[in-house]
This record gives sequence, structure tokens and C-alpha cells, in this order.
Amino acid sequence: MTRAKSNLRYLNSFLFLILGIILGVIAIWPGLITQTGRKCFLKIIQDGSDGNVSFGTIFSITPNYLLKIHNEKNKYRKILLIGDFCFRKI
Repeated sequence: MTRAKSNLRYLNSFLFLILGIILGVIAIWPGLITQTGRKCFLKIIQDGSDGNVSFGTIFSITPNYLLKIHNEKNKYRKILLIGDFCFRKI
């Protein structure tokens, strides 16, 4: 009986953790739930995945973000900056 309660407590905690992460990401990037934000993010990621980026994609990003993305050495931070650009503009 106590084992079932223990498993239920872990499941409950895990669900609250996942819900908190999801709500936190949506609060930080409100454009994540819109279709245009996701299309922007996927277009930039797909276009730059082969190493060559088209001029249309470059001109769609503001110069300030281009400099931040270019100067960043960590790939994870680059993806965060791209997401920041696409998901914060509403």
C-alpha cells in the first residue's frame, strides 16, 4: 500500500515539474504557440543547417540579432538567440 502511494507521489511531482517547464517556456517565449513563430524558427534552422544561409533569411533577422548570433561561439546559445528572435516578436 505504501509503495503505491510512493509511486503516486513521484508521478505527481514529475507531472508538476513538466507542467512548470512547459509554462515557463511559454512565458519566456510567448510566440512559441503561434504558427508564424514556429515557421520562422524552423525556416532559419533548416536554411542554416547545411552551412549556407540565403540572403532572404539574413535580411529577415535584424542586424542586432545577426551580430549576437555571429559572435556567439556556443551552438546552443545560437539556437536560443534564434528562438528569442522568432518567438519574442509578436
